[in-house]
Amino acid sequence: MGMGGFGYIAFGKDELYARGALFSALRLLHFVPKARISVLTDRPSVFDGYPIEAIELTTKQMTEMSFGDRYMFGIKAAGIIALLQRCDRLFFMDTDIYPVGNISRCFGQISPSHSIMRKCEGAKAAYRAIADKGFLLGGQRLSGREPMWNSGVIGVDQSNLPALTDAYQAIEQMIGVVEAHTAEQFCIGVALSQHGRSISGHWLPLRNYNTRGRKLFARQRLEAFFERVNHLPVSQQIESAAKYRVWRAPLDLWMQRDIWHF
Repeated sequence: MGMGGFGYIAFGKDELYARGALFSALRLLHFVPKARISVLTDRPSVFDGYPIEAIELTTKQMTEMSFGDRYMFGIKAAGIIALLQRCDRLFFMDTDIYPVGNISRCFGQISPSHSIMRKCEGAKAAYRAIADKGFLLGGQRLSGREPMWNSGVIGVDQSNLPALTDAYQAIEQMIGVVEAHTAEQFCIGVALSQHGRSISGHWLPLRNYNTRGRKLFARQRLEAFFERVNHLPVSQQIESAAKYRVWRAPLDLWMQRDIWHF
């Protein structure tokens, strides 16, 4: 079956992204102790001393990947290509997604003809703007009615590198045309669905904190966690992360009632 690798991409002024990736990776190491984990990041020092491969993202690389700083999610699309070049099958997670169980079966769902993503979100109105523009992805003319897949999770086989490259190249034509910031996941979903290939949801034990209220709570919890454990051996940090809660209990929701934006 070849080598499966787990990957994250963490960049930006806010250290929450790097800390989120580290927390998710620590939990992953609890459930999958032999996991091969790579993080593409502009803060590689955050991962020093952990059994995690930190690949440095320079400012120059980020400018190039984001089409001259015009579309920051271009860094994600290009970064996934870079991560997939290092393994036979990649299971990628956004930094605000973390495992709550063993997710190693993900690799059994990935093949040259089948990829997994977070979920299908259907056709999006914002993409009607490209209907008559003649935009191409690979050789396919885009209608804007193609279903969009959420790219918070992507499981993909290395044989699909050309498709991901087509997706990345197709993003640039949408900058300034599509108002939504989701061109990266729209293009990846289309590319991985071409030529008889298919995509399905992952159905793995994963949770996330990708809404405003959840993220605010998770930020406070992660800051407290790393203050508490950063002097401990990695093995103890892994066990602490496995037991540590970053999701909101009913009382936490009540305390946040003045900012309810689920």
